[in-house]
Amino acid sequence: MGMASILAELPDMWRSALTAHVPDPQGRCWACRDANGVAATWPCLTREVAEEAKYLYEGGLPGTFGGRHAARTAEHRHA
Repeated sequence: MGMASILAELPDMWRSALTAHVPDPQGRCWACRDANGVAATWPCLTREVAEEAKYLYEGGLPGTFGGRHAARTAEHRHA
């Protein structure tokens, strides 16, 4: 069972993640900053997992979410 499948059962958590993990004016994640203030590019992994959890919560089937990681997986299959 993937992280998104587990998170789908905790709607308060994925909703909180979707609210917190938004882009800043430079296109980086507002919530994902290290001690030096450097932020992850947006969408960050937390945002992507929360989006997939929401998709599953709303009735989507596991493995069918069309997020950024799904596109990469397809590219690697054809490489």
